[in-house]
Amino acid sequence: MGIPPRVSESAAAEGLGELLDEALVRRTPRLLGGRPVYLYEEGLVLVLVPGARARCWADVTRWRSTVDVNVKANENGDRSWYTLVHRHLLRFGDGEERGFLVAERRTELGPMVVEPFENLRIRSAAEHVRKRVAEAQVPAMLDRIEKDRQVTFGPLTADAHGLFVPGGRLAYRWADMWEPRLAVNLPDLPVPASWWLQPRDVRLALRGRDGHGDPHRTEVPAWEVVNWGALVTLWKRLKAR
Repeated sequence: MGIPPRVSESAAAEGLGELLDEALVRRTPRLLGGRPVYLYEEGLVLVLVPGARARCWADVTRWRSTVDVNVKANENGDRSWYTLVHRHLLRFGDGEERGFLVAERRTELGPMVVEPFENLRIRSAAEHVRKRVAEAQVPAMLDRIEKDRQVTFGPLTADAHGLFVPGGRLAYRWADMWEPRLAVNLPDLPVPASWWLQPRDVRLALRGRDGHGDPHRTEVPAWEVVNWGALVTLWKRLKAR
C-alpha cells in the first residue's frame, strides 16, 4: 500500500521526519471511522476528504493510551491465540482530539512464543509516540514541581516528594520507586473460557519499596492514567536527582 502524495506533502510541510511503520496504516481504526492515519517520527497525518491533516507530537497536551488484550481458543481448548491492540487518544493545544488503533498480528499462546517481526515494529512505533509526547510535556511539569506545585495524571498526583495514589496517600517516593510499566498479563494454558473474546484493558503497574524497605505494588487501569508516558519520563528525571 503506497503513501498518498497528499500525506507525504503534509508530513514534509510540517517536518514530521520518517514514517514509522506502514503496517500501522493498514491496521487502523474504528476510532477514526475507517480513515487511515500515518504515524511519523514527529507527528501524525490523518487522511481527510479533501486533503490531509498533519499534527505534531509536541503539540499534544493530553494523551491516553492502553493495550487491549484479546485471547481466543479453538473448539478443543488446546490451542490459543492472543492479539494486542494499542489504543491511543490525543488532545492537542487547540482542543482537537485524534485517536488511533493499531492491532498486532495474532500470536499463538504457549511456552515457545516467537513474536512476529511486524509486532515488534508496531510496539517500537507505539513506544516512540509515547516518548515523544512525554518529552514535550515534561518540562512544564518539572517547572510546576520546582515551584512546589502538584501535577495530576488522572487518578494519580505527583509532587517533588513522590507519587500519590487515589485517596491522597503518598505511596511512592521517587527514590524508592521502580519504573512504571504496563502489566500485559496473558492466561496460562489451557485458557479458561472466561478469557475467550473478552478484551482486557491492561493496567499500569506502580512498584517500589515502603518505609520499611518491603516491596509493594499498585495497579491502575492504564486508560485512566492520563499522560502516563510523561509520568515515566518524570520518574526518570526526579529519581536521577
